[in-house]
Amino acid sequence: MSQWTDFWELIDLGIHNPEDLRGAISRMPEADLVEFYWTYEEAAADLKDEEFTKHLNPPRTEDFIDDVAQWVVSQGLSYYESIMVNPSMIPPELPPDAHPSPWTGTVSRIYRTRYGAPVRFREDPPPETRR
Repeated sequence: MSQWTDFWELIDLGIHNPEDLRGAISRMPEADLVEFYWTYEEAAADLKDEEFTKHLNPPRTEDFIDDVAQWVVSQGLSYYESIMVNPSMIPPELPPDAHPSPWTGTVSRIYRTRYGAPVRFREDPPPETRR
């Protein structure tokens, strides 16, 4: 996967048809699973700095901050960039009827099923494939 562009194309796919993204994730080779997972985590981490979190409603627990950050990423590149440019526009909490993004959890489950381990760090070697 050519990292940034392909990542956001997959996020757009998930916006329009979550089942198609689930299918795409389930077919990804190991290296692409790792790349998607860590790109998502890094994009969300960019939204966890004080300049963003000070606009969230209390209580600002780690889980709450993570849920909001992951949800923002799941809304696509345009929305993500608008928040990055103007941190005060981050939603103070998840919108009504919104759910935290399932994508890192989906990747984690698929990875653990396939490789019997948590998603590796990018710099770690890939696991041996099961026979």
